[in-house]
Amino acid sequence: MISKEGRMISQKYLKRTFVAFLALTFLFFAGLLYVFLHSYYLCSYKTVKSFRDPRWRIFDFNSRQASEGEIYNVADVPALKDTRLIGNRKLRFEFSLPIKAKSWEILSASDRSVISQGRYPEIQFPDDPLDETFIFVPEGVTLPAEISIFMHFWPKENFKKEGLSWPDNYWIEKISIPVSIKPLYSVDEWAGLPDTDPDIIEARRILGNTIDMNAPTLTKVEQVYRFVMENMNFAHETPSDEVQDASPLVTYRLLNSGKGKGWCENHAIVYYLFANAAGIKTRLIDLAGKLGPLKLTGHYFCESWIPEQSTWCYVDPESYTAYTYNSQGHPLNTLDLKKLIDLDVFEGITALTYDLDSSTYITKSNAEARDHLKENWLHILLDGDVVLGYKFGYSNNKSFSKIKNFLGYTTLLYAPFALPKLHRVKYTFLYGFIISMVLSALVGLVLVFVKRQ
Repeated sequence: MISKEGRMISQKYLKRTFVAFLALTFLFFAGLLYVFLHSYYLCSYKTVKSFRDPRWRIFDFNSRQASEGEIYNVADVPALKDTRLIGNRKLRFEFSLPIKAKSWEILSASDRSVISQGRYPEIQFPDDPLDETFIFVPEGVTLPAEISIFMHFWPKENFKKEGLSWPDNYWIEKISIPVSIKPLYSVDEWAGLPDTDPDIIEARRILGNTIDMNAPTLTKVEQVYRFVMENMNFAHETPSDEVQDASPLVTYRLLNSGKGKGWCENHAIVYYLFANAAGIKTRLIDLAGKLGPLKLTGHYFCESWIPEQSTWCYVDPESYTAYTYNSQGHPLNTLDLKKLIDLDVFEGITALTYDLDSSTYITKSNAEARDHLKENWLHILLDGDVVLGYKFGYSNNKSFSKIKNFLGYTTLLYAPFALPKLHRVKYTFLYGFIISMVLSALVGLVLVFVKRQ
């Protein structure tokens, strides 16, 4: 039994511990609240005064640098997540999204013969060297595209003959799907506009029969792009506060009526709205980015998801560029274009451009495509050291939740150089708040229990 004096001492220290954890909880919450307000509101009172200002290349606490794969691969397309040995030279493959198949067949690409069949996608490698392309077929599951992996196998016995003590060597030369260890975001998450959003429903009504909803996605991109170009006032002027603070739907109405003027961001969000309304999942990209509501010099445009080719496609109303594609007809995304601009290589590249005067599309290839991009400043905007901010939704959408965006959808940044890791501050406060709150509750319960003894 604990004496009365012992219980009093225990209560005293428990009270101090409880107060300390409670104080930490409020401290972390205050820090988290400041970071949230900074990301969405407080930066509007700050000014970037020169290119040397360190905030020029820094976004906010709600952004982080990401790899090209994390930005351009999506959860809707299978990716190779992991492999592991489950027996002697027996390799199991793991995919994400998890492909829920009752069984798998592994075929040889050369003659379509069955190499293995079972509950899991597994390959039993022989004792001899092997160079083979394997086709992975899940039973009862329709895939966006065939999964094929060209692999090499070199057994340890062959290394031993050469005086080497290396283990069995498995490696992939070519794979038809992405490789991604981290969980990916879906195209719906990137678009950030649910089909039930009131503005989406109204935008779909406005489109009426101008869009063939059963057409291939690129054809629908052309149709939506034409609608946007024909129904906006393209006077390139600094937007009023009313335009800049408007939702995409209100922005469209202001530009369509001639009551408002706009620049790249305002034009991009109108396409973003109507593309998503037409079933084309589309996201927004901010070149050089923002500090909260503060706009930095740069550019604003879109990328639309083309499911037939499992790729994002650069779409830019401001530069009159509906989309670009290579000699194989594959649509190009923003980083594809940036790499071409950096290298100044446009052989085999075609741009579908829009002429405002004649209200027609003009196809420009090779040097003409390069000249078109240069005439519209893209060779300057995308060249060299840039920061691209890939956003989940748009903050002025009616269905946009700042809290949900802050907690779960950090803006992903691409840059060819290291960026400050400001997002770590957010997660330090967030996890600190959760842990200290839990510890406060536990200590409080213990204190109540001791008092009742």
